[in-house]
Amino acid sequence: MNIYYTSSKEDITKDALQELFLSVEWESGKYPNELLQAIGGSHSIVTAWEGGKLVGLINALSDGVLTVYFHYMLINPSYQSIGIGKEMMNIILQNHRNMGV
Repeated sequence: MNIYYTSSKEDITKDALQELFLSVEWESGKYPNELLQAIGGSHSIVTAWEGGKLVGLINALSDGVLTVYFHYMLINPSYQSIGIGKEMMNIILQNHRNMGV
């Protein structure tokens, strides 16, 4: 398995989001246009990919100064328990390490 991580929103498609959200049986997977808009409006994201397949996602909602809230954390069930969630959390925490006083 060759998993890679990115913080770019540009590679995410509504089809990739829909597949990931439906893989964990989240109702919001039935609304790919809204999901794409929601992820686009996130302060930051980290995604996990195998080849061209989106297998994990975490997003942050933030005021950019003091508060950050991690709203979504999803891992496709076929990719769970191999450390993807931990790695995504480490990356996003590192990206927000200077928040708060």
